[in-house]
Amino acid sequence: MSDYLKKRQEHILQGRPLKVKEKKGIAKVSEKRKAKLAEQKESGSDKSLDQWFNDIEKKHWGYLGICKCMECGQDIPLKYARHATAHLLPKKIFKSVATHELNYLILCAGNGCHDKTHRVDKFVTMKIWANAASRIKQLIPLLPFDELRHISNQLDIALENTEP
Repeated sequence: MSDYLKKRQEHILQGRPLKVKEKKGIAKVSEKRKAKLAEQKESGSDKSLDQWFNDIEKKHWGYLGICKCMECGQDIPLKYARHATAHLLPKKIFKSVATHELNYLILCAGNGCHDKTHRVDKFVTMKIWANAASRIKQLIPLLPFDELRHISNQLDIALENTEP
């Protein structure tokens, strides 16, 4: 037995037990999540993102549990509802309209309709672009100045060239 272990054993036999580590429970809401919820309240979006997604599910999927893609018409089952809901203006950048009732389209993620909305040059070629452009035009006046600067020139030009 090594010298360290002998000393350790003597220490324990002398009635001085090892220090017991305190057990901590897992918090129901993490500090990071608390900060995010506080930020959502501060930014004016009282409605949480989860509630916003749930409202869209109720509106479009209803009792049948199936909704059509707004671009290609493919059936989207209820279990993919959250994946199929595409924000027109990204929720991370445009926090003031992240949960606005016009800031979404229902696009299937399976065949790439949802991914086409990530780039303006691809988005303007979609059948749904006229509807999306009209929604974006309604959302832009609601943006605060610090978020308005994130509207790209390419999007601005595409919106100008779209007929109402």
